[in-house]
Amino acid sequence: MIKNIVIYLLLLISAFVFNIFYFGWFSWFLLVLTIAIPLVSLIVSLPFMICSAVNGVLVFTHDSIKVGDDFYVGVTGKKGRAVFCPRVKIKLNVKNGFCSQSEKLKIIYSGTLKKPFYTKCNRFSKHCGCVNITAKYAKIYDMTGIFFIPIKLDCNINCDVMPKTKKPSVLPDSSKISIVGYKPKNGGFSDYYELRQYQSGDSLKNIHWKLSSKYDDLIVREPSTPIYRQFYVRLLFNQNADINDDILARFMYVCNYLNKNGTPCLVFNNGREISSIANPTQQKEFIKALYRNQPYNTCFADTAPSLVYAIGESGEEVSGV
Repeated sequence: MIKNIVIYLLLLISAFVFNIFYFGWFSWFLLVLTIAIPLVSLIVSLPFMICSAVNGVLVFTHDSIKVGDDFYVGVTGKKGRAVFCPRVKIKLNVKNGFCSQSEKLKIIYSGTLKKPFYTKCNRFSKHCGCVNITAKYAKIYDMTGIFFIPIKLDCNINCDVMPKTKKPSVLPDSSKISIVGYKPKNGGFSDYYELRQYQSGDSLKNIHWKLSSKYDDLIVREPSTPIYRQFYVRLLFNQNADINDDILARFMYVCNYLNKNGTPCLVFNNGREISSIANPTQQKEFIKALYRNQPYNTCFADTAPSLVYAIGESGEEVSGV
């Protein structure tokens, strides 16, 4: 480390100057001792430095946490091995693209890594987003912190900081989420069917034989899918991380509310492309994809009558499409 090198050079210069002005056995002994300290430290530390470099170290963190929770970055020996490190120094690049946060984190540890060593960094869980931690190299130093062996890390890990739920001031009106019609379904089982006259090319297994015999005409049960009057949710993010956290918290509540009422939550991505969320697992995966600016479970919006539920900085607004 540069600071240790500077301190040692100042100590060496002081010992040399002292030897010039105070000529005697003690000054010579002090000068020789000052010169020998880093060499002895290197000789003693070198086996442990090589062992640590060969065994390697591993950097890890949470898979996901809630915004505002404790955030830890851990260091341990690879494959759970106990590694003695005279001194290990790791410089990490930490980035959260969703809230435009970018910092450098330095981890310094001395001792045996029998158990993982944790560093608490709660500033990285202050806002929602995907916290990406990268590092290419670490340095294993001797006891004086002057000599070191570089080791390759290739660390690239992520932690998703998930939003908490918050009830919005305006909730979607579940009574307006209703079936406004039906459309044919391309094959497969359906809970909904429409009855019509037989047409050339219809499958014989879809013929309703009882009604056909009653009306003396072939009647077909056509599988159909309902057309809902849906709420399409639009998230109006801006450059303020605190506001975006609040928007996501209200979105989580609305998504849970719609799912509990048996309705998928449809979220606009761009144009008419939307993401469909039907359960908490899909909700979590959608948030992760949103952090990474990736599509998730996309489909296209129906042309049926719909309402857009916009969640923004000033509150919620419902408008027709």
